Amino acid sequence: MALSHGVVSITTAATLVSAATGGRDGQTVLVQNPAAGVDVKLGGEGVTAASYGYIIVAGSAFAIDLQAGESLYAVVASGTQSVSVLRQGV
Repeated sequence: MALSHGVVSITTAATLVSAATGGRDGQTVLVQNPAAGVDVKLGGEGVTAASYGYIIVAGSAFAIDLQAGESLYAVVASGTQSVSVLRQGV
């Protein structure tokens, strides 16, 4: 298993943050929202600004374990927001 990292630009359309494509144990994903004043909303493929599973408020982070075949998406209410992503198990 390896680590990967990157920056993902989140838009008003559901944006893929990470997908667990294989591996026996899936993938752990840490998403950090470093910007002030912009909330990032997380969920599945159909996530919207009005229908979501979790909000990462500005200046905080969220961790989740994805199983093989699962994907994490994000959206913002307006504009574009960059988030930092660290993946373990890729």
